[in-house]
Amino acid sequence: MKKPLFSKCLFVLLALFWGVASAQAGNVFEVQKIKVDASAASTSLARAAALRDGQTKALSMVLQRLTKQEEWEKLPEVQSLDFENLVEGLRISDEKTGPGRYLATLSVQFKPAPMRELLRGAGVAITEVQSPPALLLPVLEDLEGLQSWGEHWWRQEWAAYDIDNSLAPMLLPLGDLEDTEIANAEDILIGDPAKLQRLNERYGTDTVVVAHALADVDGQLGVTAYIFGAEESDVIVKTYRTGTPHPQMGQRAIDDVMGILAARWKSVAAVVSDEKQVLQVRASYTSLSDWTRLLDRLNAVDLVREVTIVELSKDYAYVDLVYIGSVPQFISNLNQNELVLGGTPSARQVANVETAEALGVTAYIAPTIGLLETTEATEATETTEILDPLTPTLTEAP
Repeated sequence: MKKPLFSKCLFVLLALFWGVASAQAGNVFEVQKIKVDASAASTSLARAAALRDGQTKALSMVLQRLTKQEEWEKLPEVQSLDFENLVEGLRISDEKTGPGRYLATLSVQFKPAPMRELLRGAGVAITEVQSPPALLLPVLEDLEGLQSWGEHWWRQEWAAYDIDNSLAPMLLPLGDLEDTEIANAEDILIGDPAKLQRLNERYGTDTVVVAHALADVDGQLGVTAYIFGAEESDVIVKTYRTGTPHPQMGQRAIDDVMGILAARWKSVAAVVSDEKQVLQVRASYTSLSDWTRLLDRLNAVDLVREVTIVELSKDYAYVDLVYIGSVPQFISNLNQNELVLGGTPSARQVANVETAEALGVTAYIAPTIGLLETTEATEATETTEILDPLTPTLTEAP
């Protein structure tokens, strides 16, 4: 049996319902939609310069994305870093060439482990868990009136931004006939609760961000982001008077709004150290395919560093989950992967979000200190107390 990292381990039940659609986020170690444009003595030299500049920009963006702004001064100089060791993949699209010139759009993915090591070496807290995706509804108000659906410039600027891989990701709706039948621009701008809820249900989200751009004066742009969440609402107000075209000011506004949303998430989700803890769980399943999917879901939890099978039978398994971060952060991360921590102090369970109510599982928002983690790291021991669990029957939702 694998030794736990501390002497207190807990027993939980894992129950998952497969096939429920939900909003999917992206990869915080990837940057997409980077526009590059370089000129040189030859097209090949211009291409090399553009690719180098694009990867440099992407690395700088990821380093700042994963860390708090007040710690950016601790980050290493990007030009001095070993790109070959950090870059995992590079995708190129929309290539255009001319005499001595190269234009393209890049997507750069970085290796998580070396990036973590780099940032830990700089002594900064890291946030790599995304917040649950929010539904983004851009509304443009100009001299022609209100526009929500359709390809207006405000929506196009949001579509050109890498909103998927942000720490506070957002989902841009289809804007098809069904969307237009659910809500019009006025409904969205006033935050009609019933209609916003219908949009949330369609896209598997529980938060809506209405991004209102007031562009009725040349050279001036007012942006108000209304955040309608499941438990609370908020508003962000920004005004720009640069004398530049509205789309150009809009790009800056999007940067600012996304930065504010990400900073708020970092304040609660940043992990200060890589200190690992162990939670022992009982995973129940009905078939080999269920067991395989269950393992995939566990491995998708960002804060989980290792999944070790301790005991395996035909319908259940004991598994050690090695994770980092605080207990509330780990609970939140489980929840984002459709897992809810609940039960009673003598019978902890983890159930799929959609089936938690049917299983009688109550989510723990602020678990009792000591139940899920020890107050100090202790020498590993072979002795582990296993608490007798509740075993409710899991049935597939109709």
